[in-house]
Amino acid sequence: MARRLVLVSVLALVLPALARADPAQVKPDREAIGALLDAFVPAVVEQHDLRAGWTLVAGAARTTSYRAWVRGNTSIQPYPAKGTRFHGFVVNYSYPGDIGFDILLQPTKVSLGAWSFRAEAQKIGSRWRITTWYPVATYAPPGKTQTVVGPNDFGPANGSAGAAGSSRLGSWVLLLPVLVLGGIAAACLLVAGSRWSSRRARVRALERDLASNR
Repeated sequence: MARRLVLVSVLALVLPALARADPAQVKPDREAIGALLDAFVPAVVEQHDLRAGWTLVAGAARTTSYRAWVRGNTSIQPYPAKGTRFHGFVVNYSYPGDIGFDILLQPTKVSLGAWSFRAEAQKIGSRWRITTWYPVATYAPPGKTQTVVGPNDFGPANGSAGAAGSSRLGSWVLLLPVLVLGGIAAACLLVAGSRWSSRRARVRALERDLASNR
């Protein structure tokens, strides 16, 4: 009986949290994000038009003043990306007005290798904007020893490092308080059940002693 009470209590705590942990994902608006990247990469990542690029970013991607931004002091890691269309991104999650994705960019300079970026775009008002953008891996150029440099290799001086902290956390993080409370509740119920069983056993023993003395 006590185990059933524990199970029911834990489920009552955890199941509503699971239902609220994340809204339902939706089909990503790849056309809109592709158009955003076609403008964002040349203007901001390649730094060809930082004035125009200012209107394409928000949130953690815009951590400096406009004056500093147009002088090139942006929070976006510059990279000489090759091409004019950047639609080959991989979606990590897609919620209404919020899309997270990875994209691999190839360089125009032979001395550089490909870079992989992680990004988030949010729909602010009626416009999509890049709110997070940071490198997660760099690859050696062709002909060089192939090594991959990950995000831990980018130091604090890299402005994108701060942006990494603003990316969406996994839904499991939201469950931690609930699981802790559920564990506490389960422990309390187990202790209460154990004490009740012990008391019941003592009462039965006394009843047997009384019956044998009659």
